[in-house]
Amino acid sequence: MQSVNKQTLIFLGPQGCGKGTQIALLKELLKTKDAGREIVHFEMGKCLRELGAQETFTGTKTAHILHEGGLIPYAISCSVFVQYLMQHASQAEEHIIIDGFPRTKDQVPMLDSALDFFNAKPAVVVCINISDEEAVKRLLLRGRHDDTEESIRTRLEWSRNDTMPNIAWFRANPSYTVLDIEGERTVEEIHADIVQKLGL
Repeated sequence: MQSVNKQTLIFLGPQGCGKGTQIALLKELLKTKDAGREIVHFEMGKCLRELGAQETFTGTKTAHILHEGGLIPYAISCSVFVQYLMQHASQAEEHIIIDGFPRTKDQVPMLDSALDFFNAKPAVVVCINISDEEAVKRLLLRGRHDDTEESIRTRLEWSRNDTMPNIAWFRANPSYTVLDIEGERTVEEIHADIVQKLGL
């Protein structure tokens, strides 16, 4: 008998909020509590970087947009997301964890439609909140070559303006539950808060 109900989790929050760390911890917990169920983990950033590494027109153009810090067009990002689910959510019984999507308002209806198709509702939006100052501090410490303070602040502004307003849509839709998580605590405290609010 399955010990955990099927989970569909959408992680949102500004760059540097610790989504990746919390997702990794949650995946380990799900593997322990529900070993018989696969986990489909979609990472938009990782998938776009993989696309950008391909020596094709699409790959080269994607790499250029990523390097410039621009927005990947709706048609490409949505295609990447849907193709990933088609390849990996083959039974529509898997836990689904989504990181980095939707990023803009126009992507939300496509996400909603895809979750209907893959029997992945109800879904929970885990929103990890940190201040811009904390995000800048964390991302500069990460030391990636494209992380200058200017580029970080540009990405944070874009995130606040384009991604975070989607939260209001999720709050108003009965198919979704939004969990607000305070992200300026220890990794362990944040993980415990998420687990408790998910009822795991």
